[in-house]
Amino acid sequence: MKHFYLIFLLSTTQAFCQQTSDWLNSLENPRDPFFHGLKPDNQLTNYLSHDLSELLKPRTEFLGYIGDDFRRIEVTFTSITQNENIPNQYFVSGKTTVFKNTCDFEGTITFEQFREFKNMNYGLDSMYANSGFKAQGIAIGKYLFSENAKQNHVGIFEGIMTLWWYVDKNGQIQYDNLSPYSDSYKNNQYIGIWSEYGKNSERPCNWGERRIPFSGDLDIGAGEFSVNPRYRNKGWEALKKSEIGESEGAVRINEN
Repeated sequence: MKHFYLIFLLSTTQAFCQQTSDWLNSLENPRDPFFHGLKPDNQLTNYLSHDLSELLKPRTEFLGYIGDDFRRIEVTFTSITQNENIPNQYFVSGKTTVFKNTCDFEGTITFEQFREFKNMNYGLDSMYANSGFKAQGIAIGKYLFSENAKQNHVGIFEGIMTLWWYVDKNGQIQYDNLSPYSDSYKNNQYIGIWSEYGKNSERPCNWGERRIPFSGDLDIGAGEFSVNPRYRNKGWEALKKSEIGESEGAVRINEN
């Protein structure tokens, strides 16, 4: 497990440290060790030549919550660009909405690990077995997003994130959507906290595509994300099935 713990913890909050530790441990010790077992070495330097900007753009709307009461937060990335001087770092800008309060944010995602899977997963019934894929795995990074201090109810998002990818027959890195119909399918998972400017309190804030990390009893779905009725009044009333995503879909990014 020593490889994952090279990522330093961004906060000393006990709850956040535990959540981070649990997430990294789940990656190192997956439920399906054959398809998701990781090679021990960090291959970060071998992947610095790849621009991951397109992979970080969600294919479906992010699903997310903030606070212990699972209040819905909508996260939208409006711009993602690679840092020309630090190739493992990406500049990100976007918007968050909690109920009717929308805020702008800017910040960075910095990848610290690229881990390859020991075995390839070629999708349902190995439908991509003859596609010539060269590698598959996850990228792990830390993120720090700061909201516009001139707006209302604003603060800082910080935590760790995980991106699933594969390398195609041409040596190009691609967003891993090879098994979109799997019950456990997910991508672009963010695990962290939100801290309001000028206050010491912190709230858990997690989001991701198709599933949300550590969503407790909020998500009662088996084959797909489904909101527990007890939390409907926390901003989940308007959630549409199309927002969850049922296939690979198109890249959705708001350029405005």
